[in-house]
Amino acid sequence: MKREMTKLEFEKRLAVLAVALACVCMWGCMGCSDEKVIDSGTSIGRHFYMVDDSTIMLDFFNWETVEFYSSYIHGQDEETRALDDFALVVNANRNSVYNRIEFPKTKTKKCLDQILDSLIFYYTPGDDDHANITMLAVWKYLEDKTVSYLSIIPNFIDHTDYLSEFRNGMFKNKRILSIHDGLRNVEFQSRWFYIWDIAENSIARWEPTGESAWIAECNDIRWTEERFRCLDEKNGKILMIDENKKVLDSLQMNGCGLPECFYNSLRFYGNYIGVGHQVYKMYENGEIGDKSLFEIYFEEFTSGRTVLYPSSGDTVYYSEEVIK
Repeated sequence: MKREMTKLEFEKRLAVLAVALACVCMWGCMGCSDEKVIDSGTSIGRHFYMVDDSTIMLDFFNWETVEFYSSYIHGQDEETRALDDFALVVNANRNSVYNRIEFPKTKTKKCLDQILDSLIFYYTPGDDDHANITMLAVWKYLEDKTVSYLSIIPNFIDHTDYLSEFRNGMFKNKRILSIHDGLRNVEFQSRWFYIWDIAENSIARWEPTGESAWIAECNDIRWTEERFRCLDEKNGKILMIDENKKVLDSLQMNGCGLPECFYNSLRFYGNYIGVGHQVYKMYENGEIGDKSLFEIYFEEFTSGRTVLYPSSGDTVYYSEEVIK
């Protein structure tokens, strides 16, 4: 028995020594880390935000590929993970970068949704139900870069007929927001409405009822104290509709349909609308621009480029090289 214990102890010591030597050879240090960064870089995201007719904000993220030491024992090789992210304000008509903007920092996953030209909603969806947001703030990304957090009313769904209040001039210090499922890079699938009480600095889930019930059919809405706009699609036409269901303007779909052009689908970007890959301007009276300002395409992760086709006929590329 004594000989067997001695042999086992000796074998264990040999194993420890082998591990230590492997660490010195692979990582050049005696403190064995379980992982080693073997590649890293910066890639462009798949989202954009409108600033003005010729200026957009593109998101980027830093990433690294890590090789695990345990993979030599347990068979796990490596993984690529996203790190921090940031944005660049760029020209949509020619290759020109204006400035860099840091995203607000949180410890959890976040989503962005542009509601006005200078305001972006910055929120954290629930793990099980993306509609039940756990954090929401207004981010003034173009002005002072401040983030104003809103108080969320939990476990409450507002069923007030706000369209009636709007028509009667009683819709004060409020906005109705439509927040899209930003965690899915797919065509328009999910959208939830929220009532933002500006005076109370609070927000709650809202479901259209009464005269407001038809709003649930809109692909997207833009609703402030001053005006209501519904963006919808019927029989191959894009429709801009007011609070009285009056069609203010329409746009005939050309090229691929919405299911094939899923990147920005059919939705508002402040005073602009995304129709498939195309972006149009929306005027105060509800009219839609005669032609698109540009088309936008996001290439795959391997190439990491955003390609823009402005109305001038040129081709504009943005990739990780623009920040080097």
